[in-house]
Amino acid sequence: MFRGWQKVSYIEYPGEIATVLFTAGCNFRCPYCHNPELVKNPGIFPEVREEEVLQYLEERKGLIDAVCVTGGEPLLWEKELLPFLVQVKERGFKIKVDTNGSSYSSFLTFKGIVDLWGIDYKVPFSSYHLVQGEKEAQSVREVIQEALEIPEKVEFRTTIFPPFHHKKTLREMAKDLKNASTWYWQNFNPFKTLDKEAQKVVPYPLALLQQWQDEINREAGKDLVVIRPS
Repeated sequence: MFRGWQKVSYIEYPGEIATVLFTAGCNFRCPYCHNPELVKNPGIFPEVREEEVLQYLEERKGLIDAVCVTGGEPLLWEKELLPFLVQVKERGFKIKVDTNGSSYSSFLTFKGIVDLWGIDYKVPFSSYHLVQGEKEAQSVREVIQEALEIPEKVEFRTTIFPPFHHKKTLREMAKDLKNASTWYWQNFNPFKTLDKEAQKVVPYPLALLQQWQDEINREAGKDLVVIRPS
């Protein structure tokens, strides 16, 4: 299940010191993905044993506040992940889970135990074929609608990839997230990508993203969009 582990992070869970676990595999194929090995060939990484993580947490109570699970796509591991997170919760740690929203039923299963969600809204729902997720687009829509009922517990995220996103696209997506607390944008980084052709793409200038951010925030009437460093 786990094929990566960042033992200490000061940024993954806002306001908390976290340990970050990376799950293997993903059902989407975003060309700009920056964890291509976890998606296509996770077996090259040694497995991180759950018992080792739990022991680490026991020894660091009061030092570590939260456990963040990212990927890959963590909810592909529902049967294995849920009992592990129950044990984490019983030990008093907060839980954050990142998801692409492709399994509405799994989202509902985990909803009661997760303190903070990171939910990807990759492209407009009609364009999910661009990330090979057209079959899952309806599930993503349902996850986002459900998550908007608990906006204080959700970070919505979009990686801004020039072939997929422009101002019109982002304004369309903003309408779906108008009731969100925060929509994080991360500028595409061509350094390492799932699709080698994506490395030839030039990211948008930060100044342009800031201009679009200002326009969308004015339309939303609040600071909806926050740009994170790429």
